[in-house]
Amino acid sequence: MPIPESAIKKYSPVNILPGIGAKKASLFEKLGLKTVQDLLYFFPRDYEDWSERHAIRDANIGQWLTLEAIVVNTPTIQRKGRLTIIRARLEQDGSSISATWFNQPWIQKQIKLGKKYVFHGQVDRRGRFFSLQNPYYIEAEKINFFFRPIYPLTQGLTQRDFRQAIQFALRQLKIGEMEPLPPSLRREYKLCTLEYALQNIHYPTSRHDIKVARTRLGFDELFLLQMALRLVKQKHQEQSLTPLLKINSTGERKLQHWVASLPFDLTGDQQKAIADIRSDLLRGKFMNRLIQGDVGSGKTVVAAYGMALATWAGYQSVFMAPTSILAEQHYSTLRDLYKNTNIRLALLTGDIRNNARSEILSNLLAGQIDILIGTHAVLEKTVKYKNLGLCITDEQHRFGVDQRAALGEFSGNDLYPHLLVMSATPIPRTLALIIYGDLDITLIKEKPPGRIPVATYTAREKDRGRVERLMWQRIEKGQQIYVVCPLIEDSSGQELESATGVFNYLSQQAFPENKIALLHGKLTSKVKSKILNDFNDRNINILVTTTVIEVGIDNPNATMMVIENAERFGLAQLHQLRGRIGRGIEESLCVLMSETSEPKARRRLTVLCQSNDGFALAEEDLKLRGPGDFFGVKQHGLPEFKIVNLYEDQDLITQTSKAAETLLNLDPNLERLENRKLLPYIKRRLTYELEPVL
Repeated sequence: MPIPESAIKKYSPVNILPGIGAKKASLFEKLGLKTVQDLLYFFPRDYEDWSERHAIRDANIGQWLTLEAIVVNTPTIQRKGRLTIIRARLEQDGSSISATWFNQPWIQKQIKLGKKYVFHGQVDRRGRFFSLQNPYYIEAEKINFFFRPIYPLTQGLTQRDFRQAIQFALRQLKIGEMEPLPPSLRREYKLCTLEYALQNIHYPTSRHDIKVARTRLGFDELFLLQMALRLVKQKHQEQSLTPLLKINSTGERKLQHWVASLPFDLTGDQQKAIADIRSDLLRGKFMNRLIQGDVGSGKTVVAAYGMALATWAGYQSVFMAPTSILAEQHYSTLRDLYKNTNIRLALLTGDIRNNARSEILSNLLAGQIDILIGTHAVLEKTVKYKNLGLCITDEQHRFGVDQRAALGEFSGNDLYPHLLVMSATPIPRTLALIIYGDLDITLIKEKPPGRIPVATYTAREKDRGRVERLMWQRIEKGQQIYVVCPLIEDSSGQELESATGVFNYLSQQAFPENKIALLHGKLTSKVKSKILNDFNDRNINILVTTTVIEVGIDNPNATMMVIENAERFGLAQLHQLRGRIGRGIEESLCVLMSETSEPKARRRLTVLCQSNDGFALAEEDLKLRGPGDFFGVKQHGLPEFKIVNLYEDQDLITQTSKAAETLLNLDPNLERLENRKLLPYIKRRLTYELEPVL
């Protein structure tokens, strides 16, 4: 019995479609396909091109052909053990070719003598004759497509299952009612309708149709997400009861004196970042800002300015780091920056317990601590402030609604603290529009004066002796060295250098008379802290480590880094690691050890040797690794893209950013009739981490 057209809605379960029972529906669900709409937005990964008809006389081995030909003999069947072979002879304008199918005996009855079919298959040679191997075929008079979609599969589902289900859904569903974009927006950006886009992404008639459909669907993905991120930002501004920081003349004098007393001059980018933070904090609206800077660009002093302003305006600050090591590093750095002030600091990590912890919590609540530095422990319910005004967090801690509410609840003033996010990972400008679309962004590209670029070279195992001589030279000058490994322990079956193995080799064979230490993530926080303190105090010559030192570690006397199996790291990660050296006045050297001959890996290493610019390297990293593997989108709590390629579609990112900004400037609450349909589609582009009260 046919399904009434009215019975199929976009949110109908997939088992409403013919041929999909409960078992098959569960297989579709494994791919995240629960509804008819999910199915329509499950796009082909490729297409079989049936649009061009080929001549048999032009056939070449290995070529994929689409032939319109007549079957000129009754198909024969041959059995060889468990193997069944069907053969038929095809003819076209006096030329002929055979078609061969393996283990498909039913084809003998389906293919009719004298009938014209369209065949699509790959050419092989059988003896002196060409043959199409396992070709697909359709009666010539029944063919109704030019490109046949190829979908990603899971075990138990076939291309036929997808094609039949999607074709039926395209015929029966009223796609026009699903159109989210207002007509004015489609006209302005010359976009096709959603109905045209979905029809032609699945069953296009030309390559041009695929491009038109892809552009429209990509526009939707990016535009709806950018609208969502802007609405999140807008709601934060409207709904956040946030501290109004007012600094009196005494506080202003303290702030100016502190800046003037810094042992270095601020760069132009640092001054611009400070101006942005100052404007945010003093205007009385919620600050939700990202400071994005390259390694060694001086982000910490910018954050320190914001916390000093908050302190002398009468508010507390909290600085949250992802690890205890980083928290301790920030605590040490800030203590030095504030040494000539009356600003009171405290460090709170999971290792601080009992009486020491109780004293910190008591002083915090009493207002006797101005700045608390710590790990995620600062978000625990027992941590309560007297008057919290500013929260500074690492980029890995994107704050959702729950975390912001927690800080508001324990702030001591029932207000949401201002939020400043610090990022040490340069990201291409267009990609930042997506990843950080709900934040205001300040870039710090300029490096402090006097920084010497790190010289970077590749080396192979045959160069090991030369590398060790360079290490000796650094040690004799009183300088220190990092040796970075991809693993902690030896891994069976993988020829990778482990930190433990390298430590044993260096301490027992290569440098037995020098002080060498081993640092990795499995050590206790207390042990890690002692090792780093010893390294910073120059009691260790060589620190063998994993990527635990990737960000935040600051030792100006460390001037050389050797990275084992460098091909195992991404370009951005290599740049972050390299950023641990070159922080003093001495020339620094980074050696990338690698035996790989894989072209992309060698290209990554070559690019790193040629540039110290993190933003330029980020663009190259995105290009080399592709958007699916590039740092950013998924780990930042954003939805995955089904059709957009974040490298190839950068123009579309810019275009949709402008479109979202323009629309919200004209209609900030989406009250116009043509814009009202947008809101439910915008909400669908959000994930839990970013879900606002819309």
